[in-house]
Amino acid sequence: MTNAQLVESAGLFGKDYSTGKQGYNLAAVVLLGKDEVIRSLCPTYKTDALVRQHDTDRHDDRLVTTTNLIDAYAQIAAFCRNHLPDRFLLEGDFALSPRDTIVRELVVNCLIHREFTSPFPAKVIIDNEGIRTENASRASFEGPLEPDTFSPLPKNPLIASFFVHIGLAEELGSGTRELFKNSRLYTDRDPELEEGLIFRAFVPTIPAIQAVSNSPDKQSAQKDGIDEVASLALKLAESNGGVRTADLVDAGISRRTAQRTLSELVERDRLTPQGNGPSRIYRPNRR
Repeated sequence: MTNAQLVESAGLFGKDYSTGKQGYNLAAVVLLGKDEVIRSLCPTYKTDALVRQHDTDRHDDRLVTTTNLIDAYAQIAAFCRNHLPDRFLLEGDFALSPRDTIVRELVVNCLIHREFTSPFPAKVIIDNEGIRTENASRASFEGPLEPDTFSPLPKNPLIASFFVHIGLAEELGSGTRELFKNSRLYTDRDPELEEGLIFRAFVPTIPAIQAVSNSPDKQSAQKDGIDEVASLALKLAESNGGVRTADLVDAGISRRTAQRTLSELVERDRLTPQGNGPSRIYRPNRR
């Protein structure tokens, strides 16, 4: 096929039945268009990639991309690979790179499943805990995603299909399972995915053993039979008369982990919840 036939077969060129005119659609522009055309149609479109490992207030390194999605993927993926360790791993007789798969899945998801009309800039951030992404989304629900229970819905099907056909994305839902599989291979820890008006993804880069050993509360937490996040929650509850989910989030804990930890402490009769919604506070139980 010619280039024009390829583009048409991908659904990027067609007829607008409301006007009767033929031409390229928005998916074609953001996938393959020139920067000035993208800027004129999507003026707020950009992806901001940051490294915050030493200078946590600003950044150690930065890449801002406003080019089409194909070129943006190549630039951002190379940036991430340059700043993340590539741990050696064998599966049978073959060497694997979980890092490369994690980078591919996170960056592709951030690029293709975003809301292009939103002024919220997409972000890829590498810090001392891991790699995380944020992008505007058209969510059908809000809350954490689990690989075995969520029902994926295509947000930009033409763009997603294009990435699938060039080998940079999986069929719908497969990418999430790949992300969980390779995160466990990479650090023996699960990623955290949270759907909402802002889709957030986090993959830890510190192995599970090292993450625990780095905690100053390791010994006391082990003695009490709880992990370091639960220990922090109990300390905040004791010192402030109660702890909220937002308090743990402000301390650098993901919202999903914070909610799970507080629920576990309630089940263990260490905390008692009071109130509902964002104002819910967890009071310590005297032992």
